[in-house]
Order: sequence, then structure tokens, then C-alpha cells
Amino acid sequence: MADTTTAATIATTAPDTATATSISTSTATSTVPPPDTKPPDAKPPEAKFSWADEPDDEPEPEPEPSTSDDSLNLQSLAIDDSKSSINRFLDDPDDSNIQAVTSGDTPYTSAKTFEDLNLSPELLKGLYVEMKFDRPSKIQGVSLPMILTPPYKNLIAQAHNGSGKTTCFVLGMLSRVDPRLAAPQALCICPTRELANQNMEVLKRMGKYTGITAECAVPADSRDPTSRSRRPPVTAQVVIGTPGTINRWMTARTLGMSCMKVLVFDEADHMLAESGFKEDSLRIMKTIVKFNPDCQ
Repeated sequence: MADTTTAATIATTAPDTATATSISTSTATSTVPPPDTKPPDAKPPEAKFSWADEPDDEPEPEPEPSTSDDSLNLQSLAIDDSKSSINRFLDDPDDSNIQAVTSGDTPYTSAKTFEDLNLSPELLKGLYVEMKFDRPSKIQGVSLPMILTPPYKNLIAQAHNGSGKTTCFVLGMLSRVDPRLAAPQALCICPTRELANQNMEVLKRMGKYTGITAECAVPADSRDPTSRSRRPPVTAQVVIGTPGTINRWMTARTLGMSCMKVLVFDEADHMLAESGFKEDSLRIMKTIVKFNPDCQ
């Protein structure tokens, strides 16, 4: 977001080393426990909740959140892979120890329910009716208060696939947009058109009852005659797209940045990598800061 960024969305995290726990078997005696006796290490079945994202086949490690400073310091986005070789899941005991690390004296309280976030009735209806969510996941409960609470700090978040990061930044964008203003106010940049389209579908479902408009900025089909003609200025309030197309729209003065409130980089480690989309990403950030330095 703006000067610094919301990476994959939401609260700065640094991966820590998870401790692997192994369970070994020992030689049993001839004594057989009664049928109704449970082994001492038996665990009760875990409750199933509906969270923001559907889990992928290979979840990534989840770290601790913290916020970034207010400068375009790309070194702060570096991820130490040597400390995250062991996957941890949402239900691991260590997951309950996640804490938000913030700069300054702004306090944040983790949200236990979506009602704790003071969301509009329209957004709550989208979460419960369209998305079928029950409660915030760990990354959502920690980071959403940081996104939605003034003075709107710049944030970085890291968590494994299926933890709910998409809901964090989509809900953050929808919450900050003024539906009465027909101008781009939230921008999400993704490394691929497939991810941009996927995020757009989530946003449309979640914001179904808000009246907020959205547009996908991805490469057009060259066979389509309308793709070669000059398009009118974007009036959609949320824009999700790829860095090349967004830069072209900015250069052509099709996409204005003067009203931008939130800037999101999904998969920010790829977006800001030297071998990724660093040049385009920095150009977009600097353009937004030029017109609106208060963008989150």
C-alpha cells in the first residue's frame, strides 16, 4: 500500500522456526486397557470452521506478524527461507502465539468475531451469506484491526496457503471505499492474470450487497477489436490487475491515482523481487505517492 506496502496483505510477519514433534511407539505390556479407556495422548476431534481461503495441497509456513516502516525499503520484504522449512498449520499450538508487532504507540486488539471489526451490515451479509464464514481466522483476527483502524498503518503479512490472506486485503479494500465516489480508490496488483481473476471473484462475492464497483486490469485479447481502441477512464472503485496492464493504463491516463486509499501487492515477495515485477511495482507506488501520499 502506497509508500510501503501491504504484502499479500496485511501485517508484517517474520517467519520463525517451528518445532517438529514426533510421536514414537514403545513396547506394550500384556495388560489390555478397557474398551472405554482412551490412550493418554488421544486428542479430541477439532472443530471445523469456514475461513477465507480454501486450503491448497501444500500449505506454506505461517510466521509472526509485524508492521513495516513508512519508507520504500524493499529489504524489509526479504523472507528467510532457512527459518521456515517446517510447515505449521492453523490448528497447531504454536499458532495461538502469533502477535502483531507494531511501530509507534498505536494499540491493536485482535478480533474474535467479524462484528468486532465494525463492518457495515452489507459487508457482514456478504461474509455470512455469500462467503459462508463463521469467524475470522488467526491471520484475519490479528491483521484486520490493523488494516481498518486509523491512522491506517502500512502493513506486511505472511501466512501459509488457506489461512485467509485473500479475505484480509479484499475486506480491507471494500471497507475503505466510498461507494458514492465514482473513481478508483483501492488497487490490488497480482503477478498473474489467473490470480487477479481469482481475487476479483472473491471481491465480487464478498461485496455483493455493497454496491461497490470493480474492474479487472489484465492483458486484453489481441483478437478483440475493442482492445486496440482507447478505452474511457476507469470509474470503478476497486481495480485488481497485473502490473504491466496497470502501468499502461496509468501512462494512458486511463487509471487515475488521485483518490487512491489502499494499495495491495498480492504475493509481494514475487512482485518486488529483482527477477519479478520490481520495476513496474516501484513505478506504481511512486505514482500513487505523488498524487496521494496518505495512501495505505
